[in-house]
Parts: sequence; structure tokens; C-alpha cells
Amino acid sequence: MEWFLHQWHGFMIVKLTGYSPERFLNLCNAKDIPIWNLEYRDGGYEFAISLKGFLKIRPLARKSHVRLRVRKRIGLPFFLKENRKRVGFLSGFILFFVLLYGLSLFLWDIQIEGNRKYTYEILTNYLKTQNITLGMQKSRIDCDALEASLRNSFPEISWAAARISGTRLLISIKENEVLSHIPEKDEIPCDLVASKAGVITKLVVRQGKAQVQAGDTVEAGQVLISGTIPIYDDSEQIKQIHYIRADGEVLADTEYEFSETFSRLHTVEADTGKVKHGISLKIGPWSAVFLLPAKEGEEWIYLSQEHQARLFSNFYLPVYWGHIRGRQVEYYESFYTEEEVKQVSEGIYQNFVKNLSEKGVQIIENNVKILEDGTECQMTGTIQTRESIIQVQRITIPEETEKINEHSGEHD
Repeated sequence: MEWFLHQWHGFMIVKLTGYSPERFLNLCNAKDIPIWNLEYRDGGYEFAISLKGFLKIRPLARKSHVRLRVRKRIGLPFFLKENRKRVGFLSGFILFFVLLYGLSLFLWDIQIEGNRKYTYEILTNYLKTQNITLGMQKSRIDCDALEASLRNSFPEISWAAARISGTRLLISIKENEVLSHIPEKDEIPCDLVASKAGVITKLVVRQGKAQVQAGDTVEAGQVLISGTIPIYDDSEQIKQIHYIRADGEVLADTEYEFSETFSRLHTVEADTGKVKHGISLKIGPWSAVFLLPAKEGEEWIYLSQEHQARLFSNFYLPVYWGHIRGRQVEYYESFYTEEEVKQVSEGIYQNFVKNLSEKGVQIIENNVKILEDGTECQMTGTIQTRESIIQVQRITIPEETEKINEHSGEHD
């Protein structure tokens, strides 16, 4: 703070020489004229004194028979005096701070943290529907209302906080890790049938009646666990039939036919070694790119890195610049080598396995072979798997069964 006051009021570095410098310094002290940074240098004393204090020490210098020589003038008053003819410079200096203050009244950056399910684009698009966009006045943003709006519009958001810092809108959210609603239990009577053919390896019945057992071979559509439960009387006659929703777990060894064909001829991208650089500039709604155009027939790939200007950690400005790097490439047709054929086929196979794994299918054995025929490669074979083959099938209750149940109810 003291340094700022010295700069604001102005001060000077003075060289003191003569017969009795000690008497001069004692007189300054007696008159309460502050001096600082007193040093003995080159046969005399140097010290700093304020502009106001310097105007008071001339009588003291004559009285103590010393000489004062100003070595340096520092501070705002001297700066303004030296630049009084540079009106344009001073006007630009003032205009810069006025413009800076004006920019500080607007929003130039939005940061969102804590989001997983909802992407940055989804949330910023929602903010646009709430008339919250870059370039708007910060005073128009109601952070409390925004927090409530986010919680009401996105059920999975359990907590939200919004605040303005500098020229940034900072939004923190927390999403529920559980379902926002509990699905209703389905009680419609159903059988569990085979979704595909296979050999049963595991059977667990939670509700219903098993129609197969481990080791049985089943076909697609065959009932595995029935939701039809007959009730017998003492004479082993069907007294009543209950219909429930069958539930259980059925695993079976299954088989997938695998067949893929790809061309050995492919397009190769090669660098020529030539590169070029450019810059991009964006100020508010205006943008420009400074980059030499490509010649006819040339192929270039460009990579750009954009940065946003800021003065402090949270004082962002609507100014963006970026470095553009381009590399020239050429494309030509080439055949895969034997090693590349193996890599491509392995990639195709692993992608197929990944899709099966995402469905809960376990790979047991792979019998896929690669056949090369001229310009094509064919992958063919079978994949032995183990998976759940249950499929829900609604039960259609026949009229005869309804009559049996009604008749049984009369006797009861």
C-alpha cells in the first residue's frame, strides 16, 4: 500500500553532497519531512523523498550548506507531465481500462463439473432454452432459479450449485447413482421359452415349473419354465389351474455362425514430409483464419488447438486464438501383407466377440478360419458359446381352463 501511495503522489531519488549532510538529515527529521532508502554511495548520500517533501527541503539545504541533485523522478505526476503531449496514448490507455470494465459485466465462459450421464452439450443446450448464453449480462443470471430449474428438468440431478466468478458461470451438479423411479413389477402370466437352440447346462427355477433339465437339447421357442401350474384333487383330476409369471435362470451351450469378408486392397495414407502453419482468431462474433491455401490436387490434414484469452484465473475474455498445423499426405492403393491380414482379421473377430460379451455371452471355443482368395480374405467358421437363452412369452389362457377354474370355485 505504501509503495502505491508513493507511485500515486510521485517521489524522487536525490543525491546529497556537501559540508554537513548530517545536519541536513537532522533538520529533515525535526521538520517531519520523511525520507527513505538512505544509502551512502560515491562520496555522498542518496535517498528517496516525496514530491511534496522535496519542495520543503531547499531552505534546509541552504542552511546546512549541502547540495541536492535529483537523480530520478518516479510516479504518476511525472509520467503525466512527460506524456502530456501524447493525447492518443493516454486516451488509448484510459479506453483500455474502460473496455476491460465493460467486458467484465458479461458472461464469456461456462464450466460444468460433476456431470456423467448428461453431456456438456446437453446441459449447455438446456441453458440456451433458459436464455443463458455467452455474451449475456451477468446481472441477468439468477443462480438460485437456475439451480432449481436444473433439478426439476433433469430427474437424475439430485443437487446443483451455480455461481458467477469473474466472467465465468460455474455449475456443479451431482447425479443420482440409482434409478430415479422403481419399475412396477409385471405380474402378467408368462412362460420362459428358448430364444435359440442349444444344450442346457444350468437350470434354476425361482417361480414356475421346469419343462427341461440339464443336458437336454432344446429348440428355439421350446418352453423351458412353464407358468402354468395345475392343481390336482385326490383322484388326480385337475381341480384348478394357476397361471403365474415364470422366473428363473437357464444357461445353454449355443453356436454362432461367423462369416466376414474384407478386401486385401486398401487405401494407405502416407506423409510427404511437408508441413505448414497458420493461426485462427476469433473476437466475439468475428472470426478469421490466416493459412496459405492448398494447391489444386494436394491433400492436407489440419489440426487446430484453440485457446481463450484471460487476464486472471476467472476473468475470461471473448477472444480466442489457435495454432493450425497442417501436414501434406498422399493416398495410394496397396495390398495387406500377411501380418496385416492377421491384424485386420483379429480386429474384426474381437469386435464380434465384444458385441457378444456386452450381451452376456461367454466364448467357449473358436473355430474361425481365414481363407485368402485373390484380392479378398474370408473369415468363416463357428463360435461355441454359453449364454442365457430365456425369452418371456405371454400365456394365452384358453376358455376351457377358465371354466375349470370357475367350476372349482363353485365347489369351494
